[in-house]
Amino acid sequence: MSQPSRRGGGRPRERGFRDINSDLIGNKENDGRHEVPTKFKDKWLVSGGIASRLWNKSAIGVQINEGTLLTSEEVLFCHWHRHLPLPNNDWLKSTLLDDPELLHRAAVMNTIREPGDVLVLTEISDLNFSKNSWALRWNRGEHPTRNSPVSEIRWVSNSSKIDWYELFEWIESVNQKDRRAEILVVDGEFDVTAYRLNIVIPSGDLKKSSDLSKNDLEKLKEGWNQKITSGEGYWIPIKHKEMPLPQLGVPQASGTWLGEIDQKWLKSQLNSDEIDEITEIFGNLLEKGLWPRPGFKYGCRWRVYSGELSSQHAPWLIVPSCESPTNWNEACLAARLAAGVNKSWLCALRFDSQISFIELCRWSPGKS
Repeated sequence: MSQPSRRGGGRPRERGFRDINSDLIGNKENDGRHEVPTKFKDKWLVSGGIASRLWNKSAIGVQINEGTLLTSEEVLFCHWHRHLPLPNNDWLKSTLLDDPELLHRAAVMNTIREPGDVLVLTEISDLNFSKNSWALRWNRGEHPTRNSPVSEIRWVSNSSKIDWYELFEWIESVNQKDRRAEILVVDGEFDVTAYRLNIVIPSGDLKKSSDLSKNDLEKLKEGWNQKITSGEGYWIPIKHKEMPLPQLGVPQASGTWLGEIDQKWLKSQLNSDEIDEITEIFGNLLEKGLWPRPGFKYGCRWRVYSGELSSQHAPWLIVPSCESPTNWNEACLAARLAAGVNKSWLCALRFDSQISFIELCRWSPGKS
């Protein structure tokens, strides 16, 4: 019986499973191998010829008079990729007892360094970096002695909770140093998915809500006063071609159907009613000349257009922070769905005097 074909063909992608090399443990005389690292305060000291090569060629560790100091994850990386022996058979077990996240950090380091990028941990870096950044990254072929870092990195597990406002502050701080903000997510089989986070300002070419004239508002008020209940919304007798703000509501049966958010926003304009977070974000999109439409099919609040619906696909999927993913499992799913339909996924946050947006998009280490 023939096997079902795989989309794209070829073999399934191999996961990043790695074993300890039992032939590279402890010192063995006269075999030409590197000396084992020795404990040096809370780091591991590497001496001999490999010590300078680790820093000069790959920017691994930090140099001191006695040699090169490595963190535990750097020891593992060098064991896998630089033939560095582990101190003894119990090294991993004893280190894990004191440092339960070692294997996760090692998986992240391997994901960045294996394609050739340079990663320097903030705990051993003398460069300026943002609070909560775990590492600094350089592109392939660059070196901290010659180049500035291109990004700052945080790593999280896939079940980690997300504080979007704290994340925004971190991205803003990183961007102020002219660096990118990148998150690496480690899942339950030590597979690592990389994301780049940007602060963006979506804008459109449509009529803005602030451009409504007094006559426009009167027409909207007249239509609102003639509203008829229709499902969970209202139908008002204003044809789409006559609608002062075409982005408001949905054309239906020679009139316009207003959903809950349309109603709340319109009432705020006519009666100066206070509005909640979602309605304020909706109004901000209208003020930017954008066209928000329901995003139910894409698992979000809105799909958002920058121009006429008939002239383009929606560039953005937007979620208010109050409805945003609460952990990285949910965030990864949202970003993957958006990428699959060629759209950018944005989280909208309300501050005291403005609405800001975080863009979450996939990124592949080794590719600028």
